[in-house]
Amino acid sequence: MPSVLGVGHILKGKLSVYTITKQLRQSIWLATSRNQETVVIKIVGHFRLKNESNVLNRFQNRAPLRPLIDEIEDPSNPPALVLEYRLTRPETRYVIRNVVEAVKSLHEDGFVHTDIKPDNVLINYGHADIRFSDVKLGDCGSTVHRDSGHAKDGHLIGAPIFRSPEAQLRLPWDTATDIWSIGAMAKIADEDTLAVLVYAMEGVTHGMMKPFQYISEWEISREDKAFILKIMKLISYTSIGFDIADALLVRFSS
Repeated sequence: MPSVLGVGHILKGKLSVYTITKQLRQSIWLATSRNQETVVIKIVGHFRLKNESNVLNRFQNRAPLRPLIDEIEDPSNPPALVLEYRLTRPETRYVIRNVVEAVKSLHEDGFVHTDIKPDNVLINYGHADIRFSDVKLGDCGSTVHRDSGHAKDGHLIGAPIFRSPEAQLRLPWDTATDIWSIGAMAKIADEDTLAVLVYAMEGVTHGMMKPFQYISEWEISREDKAFILKIMKLISYTSIGFDIADALLVRFSS
């Protein structure tokens, strides 16, 4: 990879050639393919990128995960993935349903996503009365099997505000940690609310935190609040199989 990657650089993949058009983050770039399709180029010199590639290839046709479009071959170092372009606004039932479908597919094979949060919900907007045309769950770089050492040793995972209690306490975690994160994500109204919560939490001790105690019905309906509290509990969901995921699918289909 060129020492200074910038607009106009050409990257050759297995399936197409890509021209960098804009930098989004330190390791994330927008690019256009040979047929003028807008894509995201993720360039990370880290083992997580190979892990993400393996996970996406395994579940590519089985779950609504962010599609792996191509892999860059030239230059070959550091490695780079070509991913579907994303637009994210994850606060609708339709979005949550698709996230749950993706998570359920992962869980059925014993895999834990570990990093469910709004930033990793990828949306393409539709037209006319169709608000969204496509919803995917992205960033499988930290996805591991529930029997892995990471899970059994309680490695710290995910973003703090969406992290399950067992993961926060560095206890062994399982697929249930994803269910908690979905509940936490469903509760957040928008990016501005999230920013306020993060700022407020900086000055609050753990003993003072009472999730949902002062949430009003304007922010989240009483019915939805009751349902979210049911899936955000300090218990193991492993013993009840995929009933929780099924319940989520029913809930967010209505």
